[in-house]
Amino acid sequence: MHYFIGKNQDNHAPISNGNVLAWLQQYSADCRPVDKISQLFFPNFDLSSALLDTHGSYVLAKDQNEKVWYDPYGIVQEKFGQVGEIVSINTTQYINGSGVYEVVSHKGNTVVKTKTWTPPHRNALIRSIQVKTLRNNPTIVSIFPVVHLQNIVQRIDNIFISRISENQWLAVTVSPSSIGITGDVAKAVTGGQISTFEHSLLPTPLIFSIPQTIPNEHYSKPVYQVFVAGATKDEALKALHDTLVTIEQSEQHTLQEWEIWHRRTINIGSLPPELEYYWRVSNTLLKMSLQKDGTPILIGFKPYQGNVWIRDSLWIVSTLALAGHIKDAVKALYATLSYLMERPDDNYYFAYNVVTRLPNEHAFENDTTGLILYGIWQVWSLAKNNAILHDLWPIISHSADWILRNRDFTGLILPDAGIWETFGPHLGESFEHMTWTSAISAFGLIKAAEMAEAIQKTERARRFREGSYELLQAIAKHNVDNGIVSRSMESTLLDASVSLFFSEFPIFPQEWLEQTVKAIQKRLEDPFIGGIWRHESLTTEEGDLKPWTGPTFWLAEALLVKGDVTQAWKYFNHNYQNSAFCGLLPELLYSRGRARGIGMPSYSQSGVIRSLLFSQGFFHRNI
Repeated sequence: MHYFIGKNQDNHAPISNGNVLAWLQQYSADCRPVDKISQLFFPNFDLSSALLDTHGSYVLAKDQNEKVWYDPYGIVQEKFGQVGEIVSINTTQYINGSGVYEVVSHKGNTVVKTKTWTPPHRNALIRSIQVKTLRNNPTIVSIFPVVHLQNIVQRIDNIFISRISENQWLAVTVSPSSIGITGDVAKAVTGGQISTFEHSLLPTPLIFSIPQTIPNEHYSKPVYQVFVAGATKDEALKALHDTLVTIEQSEQHTLQEWEIWHRRTINIGSLPPELEYYWRVSNTLLKMSLQKDGTPILIGFKPYQGNVWIRDSLWIVSTLALAGHIKDAVKALYATLSYLMERPDDNYYFAYNVVTRLPNEHAFENDTTGLILYGIWQVWSLAKNNAILHDLWPIISHSADWILRNRDFTGLILPDAGIWETFGPHLGESFEHMTWTSAISAFGLIKAAEMAEAIQKTERARRFREGSYELLQAIAKHNVDNGIVSRSMESTLLDASVSLFFSEFPIFPQEWLEQTVKAIQKRLEDPFIGGIWRHESLTTEEGDLKPWTGPTFWLAEALLVKGDVTQAWKYFNHNYQNSAFCGLLPELLYSRGRARGIGMPSYSQSGVIRSLLFSQGFFHRNI
């Protein structure tokens, strides 16, 4: 079963170069097939930095010979061409698994191919539009690129300027140049009376009209739709002119830039073509999640867009390092840790707004310090640069000391909401002594000791190792029942996150593996479609009623440790079989078969990379 990108309005295929981020959608809110630039973000990848009106940008086309409209939204109310089949999405893909996104769709005899990309080092988004016929007959076609702008303030020749805020300007045009008109889309494309320009404080559609000749068996020449953002109008206009100069070479330049980046990815050996595509796309998504300053951000998921989760960011950071992108990983690590602010209890807040850099948490979690120690260690261990340790020692020391100080009489870390943010007073439940929190803290202390020794802090290293051992002893005493690692001291219910401590964070003894894996398979596996739920309560969200991508990967890795390769790949393949056609994996599946959060680079796409590295024996390495 493959999920289309846009069946849920939260799902988007992202395109980014660190300067700008675009969302691409294939389905409208009522599941009508469309091919749309849903939104464009600048200067931060934050919902407040959206440049387009909610209708986004799309293309209409008319085959002049057959008088058939390619019209995804049914906008044109002409009698001919509107009865019959709807637009169909044929294929969606990231070309070569890289940063150019292609969609092929058709209605009747009219085939439309779009490619969308962000050129390197520019605040620009480019979409090329080409048309051909299914029956390979020559014709003339009119192509109508449409964009819904928020606030048109000026027209210069055929360039339209939209001002969003004091430091957000958007310049829009097409190549070859064409007169743009604003107002009612249906009138504009059918020749009705319309204005060629109007200053508008209200969201206004802008429509260009470009005739193209379609030869036998070939697509028409590309029509380019160009969006360029700037902090000032002059900056946007200059960048637009610079972009237009190289417009015909831009797609190839972009693919070449991505190919250079991909060549730096670790060589894990030969993969089957399908897995090779997932591998490349997942690495691409990691890079796209990095803003210009290196901050990893959640992309393609509307409710959380513009947030920096320390946990998710460190997952991205460590995966970049594991995949061989050390320079990007170091920059992203420093950018992530620059957000840290201390809570009243001296731990760090785990979520921040990317613009204000202020905490915006909705739960109480104590795993941040352990994750920070792991993230710093993973990057340092592969970068082989002790300057990282000297720079970040205050954070390393503070995090490790917090763990040592914040254990109660049980020996476990103080109760919290755990990795899933689903336990606690905010949901009418009590906090628990979560296995995840104490275990990632113990793993973090082990790695803190290794880092301390590397810079001759041997006494600190001894204390860290001692604290880690004590935490593991407390887990064994309170959180393990007949060989099964449970969710917490207070509950014998299961939490899929514990499987990570047999594989990626290997600190649990092998004697717990057999019974824990067996229990997870029996009690957390979806009885209808397979896959693994994140935890056993299943009470807090609609999304809890279907498996999550991350936990499914994690259990498969534990099965590899157990030596059950066939079972492991059953779970790996479950995730791949529930991906979008373009290779993106959802964060989870909703109960009605809808995918949530496609384009998430942390648990989902990082899971592809980490699981493939693990299965090929490249995860735990010391280069």
